[in-house]
Amino acid sequence: MSLFKHCYQPLLAMTFLGLSSSVLLVNAETTDANKVTIKQKPAQLHIPYSKLSVEIDGELNDEIWQHASVIDLDIVNYPWNNKKSPVKTTAKIVENGEYLYVAFIANDPNPEEIKGTLGDRDNRWADDLVGIQLDTYNSRRLNYEFFVNSFGVQHDSIKNVMTGTANSSWDGIWDSYGKKTAQGFQVEIAIPYRILNFSESDELKIWAIELIRTYPRDTALRISHIPLNRDNDCWLCQAPELVGFKNAKAGKSIMVTPAVVASQNDTRDVYDNSAWDSKEDIEAGIDLRWGINSNTLLNATINPDFSTVESDTGQLSINKTFSLYYEEKRPFFLENSDYFSSDYNLVYTRNIADPDYGAKLTGTKANHSYGIFATNDTQTNFILPGNTGSSIVSLNEESHSAALKYRYDATEDLSFGAISTLRTSDNYHNYVVGFDSNYRINESNSIKGQIVSSNTEHSTASNPDDFSDQAFKLTYKHDSEYWEVTAEHQSIGKEFRADLGFMPRADINTNKLLVNRLFYGDEQSFWQEAKIAGQYQTKHSKKGELLERSFASSFGIDGPLLSYFDVMLTHAEKVGLRHDSANNAIENNTTLFTEDQITLYGRVQPITNLHSSLSFTYGDKIDYASNRLGDYQELASTITYNVNDHLELDLYLTHGKLDADGKNVYVADLAELRISYQFDVYSYLKLNLVYSDIDINTAENERELSTQLIYAYKLNPQTVFFLGYSDASEQYAPLTSLARKEKTFFTKISYAWMP
Repeated sequence: MSLFKHCYQPLLAMTFLGLSSSVLLVNAETTDANKVTIKQKPAQLHIPYSKLSVEIDGELNDEIWQHASVIDLDIVNYPWNNKKSPVKTTAKIVENGEYLYVAFIANDPNPEEIKGTLGDRDNRWADDLVGIQLDTYNSRRLNYEFFVNSFGVQHDSIKNVMTGTANSSWDGIWDSYGKKTAQGFQVEIAIPYRILNFSESDELKIWAIELIRTYPRDTALRISHIPLNRDNDCWLCQAPELVGFKNAKAGKSIMVTPAVVASQNDTRDVYDNSAWDSKEDIEAGIDLRWGINSNTLLNATINPDFSTVESDTGQLSINKTFSLYYEEKRPFFLENSDYFSSDYNLVYTRNIADPDYGAKLTGTKANHSYGIFATNDTQTNFILPGNTGSSIVSLNEESHSAALKYRYDATEDLSFGAISTLRTSDNYHNYVVGFDSNYRINESNSIKGQIVSSNTEHSTASNPDDFSDQAFKLTYKHDSEYWEVTAEHQSIGKEFRADLGFMPRADINTNKLLVNRLFYGDEQSFWQEAKIAGQYQTKHSKKGELLERSFASSFGIDGPLLSYFDVMLTHAEKVGLRHDSANNAIENNTTLFTEDQITLYGRVQPITNLHSSLSFTYGDKIDYASNRLGDYQELASTITYNVNDHLELDLYLTHGKLDADGKNVYVADLAELRISYQFDVYSYLKLNLVYSDIDINTAENERELSTQLIYAYKLNPQTVFFLGYSDASEQYAPLTSLARKEKTFFTKISYAWMP
């Protein structure tokens, strides 16, 4: 419930919205002039039906709006504790059997302070937003989120309450329009039922709903029509019920998206100064999205192309022993990906590099939900886990992958699930099967657990190898107004592997205790929330050998100008890498080091169009290459500057330095510049540059530079046109300067055909 807490950054802002949903203010009482509390369970809302439709132009002059229900958003339920809103917001809702229509009139006493610019979809979460959250099964497990800023930029996601994650990469096809007015701004939204999953019938339907406005000024206010109970950590569980939708039909829900991709890829070996090797390619592919009914969705793809995915955020890998994590961005894998989520990350589709085809079926019926997908891969990549590090393994052969997830909601508070994954190729397989459960004891306490078993074969003619093992996790959480407590135990066997997932650790037992004490200001305070936190954690091998023992304490507080400041002290005992890598023992084969670190973090928005953050870490750090303790410094900063309503500059800088035994070990710098010019809500031009410079022992330099220039026109998430260029340069010994090793020109056209 407290993850967003005064943060302007897009991901955390989305979490601020996604962790919410609340209770309709009908039966309530006032405890003072500015605060509202819930007296008893509220009555239901009813949504009107009309045969009319809306022209989505932001004007709100269509006749259908005369039939809509009008709801005032007049309560700040976060971070203020259900206090009266300082601004007036009115919402209207109505439906016509095909679309759910929502309109917002967001008044502002100072319209010039409205935060919002043009931007790509899902990239303006920190703006002034209005939107709706819908739980179309009224199960309090999943909810859709649709938000729009004052320019009509769309934001959507699917929140999974069971796992606490939000899939903000999900993109539905819906309509919206936003416009600024002399009094503030207003928005029209049309959500077609064909993009939603719900129980279809001729009877009245009950959905859970919340209408929300975010109002980021000195403090980011969450304004709603309902109060929230801070002692109830499940905001969606408090959501009011919306009754109606008797004529709602999924309708024709077939979308066929053919695509053509043309590219020219030039490569060369920069170390022998060879000539460019040029390859031209034209390929066609097709995607199918079929809503078999309102509960069941089939996705299929043939020859999908992923070349137009925007470049990943840069990360430094030096002096890290475990594999790096990258977000999935490919539409086929993102559609209903929440159906495959579980406590352990057993489905990490970035492992599937280059599939020729894929199919996925997801659905919900009453208290049952399921998902299954299967795909091939022209490559076979997976993580080889360990307790002191992991590595990436690639097999030069084609493989097949599949996943199956099932969940049964026995009650509103108790659910059971089963999951299975597989990867197979010649002389190789990895099978995983597991069971999980989540029990909500009461409003503030919950417990969840998962047990997983794997079987792996990776054989050669001279070395047959077949092994099995298990993993287990149990977590207790308490989340109330003043206290957050998490206690967790997990055990991962030495031979456990989840090759379709992201589980880089094995042969490890972990125990963790996290305690947070929260403090609150009020609307007159210069701060709204503060937190004192402590965490204790131990890690041992399955034999009981100590891998790590750590304690961290921190204090954080927000302030004016959307600022937040945090200081954290960490004391940790950690083992280095094995002296003899052929010996799996920890005792007498590693050195136990003591790391003491301090981390300072702050962020602020000094003016409306400028965001900045700064993090500094100082202390001890293990030099894994030489198995010794060194002195470490790291400085990381971000700056986002909206030059005007169209142009945005994003700069990310990281500088790290490690010294040991009086000498420099390495100096690492990472710089990432992203320049975006948004012509309108449909088209943009982006330039991305990622540069890394690593000096090792002051004598050896490693430099890499990647650039990407993309023009995009997106009528919707599936009907798109891309024209792009990218290249990659590197400098490793014996090169003395950067040399370009790869360059690619590409274009892609796809069209979503919906009969």
